[in-house]
Amino acid sequence: MAQVGRLLVRQWPMLQQHSSTFHHLLYSPLLPVTTKTGSHRFSLTKVHLATRGVHKLLRGLRPSDYQDANIGSSSSGSGSGSDSDSVTYKSRNELKRHARRAVRWAMDLSSFSTPQIKRILRVASLDQDVLDALILVKKFGPDVREGKRRQFNYIGKMLRDIEPDLMDALIQATKDSDESKLQALSGPETLSIDDNEEEEEAEETDFEEEEDGSHIDVATRWFDGLIKKDVQITNEVYSISNVEFDRQELRKLVRRVHSGLEDKVNSEENGGAKDAARVSAEKSLARFLRSLAKSSLVIDM
Repeated sequence: MAQVGRLLVRQWPMLQQHSSTFHHLLYSPLLPVTTKTGSHRFSLTKVHLATRGVHKLLRGLRPSDYQDANIGSSSSGSGSGSDSDSVTYKSRNELKRHARRAVRWAMDLSSFSTPQIKRILRVASLDQDVLDALILVKKFGPDVREGKRRQFNYIGKMLRDIEPDLMDALIQATKDSDESKLQALSGPETLSIDDNEEEEEAEETDFEEEEDGSHIDVATRWFDGLIKKDVQITNEVYSISNVEFDRQELRKLVRRVHSGLEDKVNSEENGGAKDAARVSAEKSLARFLRSLAKSSLVIDM
């Protein structure tokens, strides 16, 4: 503040002179129309010089770093804003690409056998949760389209941090049955996996045979309850939370069976075609419920 005061005292005569000149030009009578062009130019030049002197004086009173800081902040602000927008835009596109790639990995992995999946997950250092999710989606029937989609998205989220080149190589080598490539990627610690594949497959088959009876009984009970519109069983089925399944698809299948039963009772015409449609609807519903019961029992065990 003291520096500004000293500058004002030092520059005051010049400021007063410029101010008086500008005041004189501002309040002086207008020149007649017949005035020559040269006089107009002279007057305008004087006004321009006077105002320019005032602006120079005011700029001289500002701190030395005012202009540089102002310019730097504006340029850096605009630049950083555009850069951040660009980085944000690129990162969003990159995240979308990674998400789609991870979902493709999940779909490829679900097409392999359980020992093959275990081998890939072991090399990629993935935990048991990924294996459980893949085994579950493998058990989904063809009617559980929405449930499969959600499960693949869920698995894809768990695969996003995996090294892309490694996962692509493992999946491709498994598709090609390239044992030498798999051995090179797996390393010496996984050499014993192939020796146990047949035993694991046999154990898995035995386990599925053991659970077949229980899940069919559950599915039959659900089927009868849904057909009879039993409120307790209906709530039991639709409240299942340990398995992702397409509830809208299930409602549609139940409505088709109910519609077929009503047509059978109310009409005798075209009985053969309607009976075939009803039987087809019942088979679809039974298949859906068996798949749901099997998946639910596997998760609970």
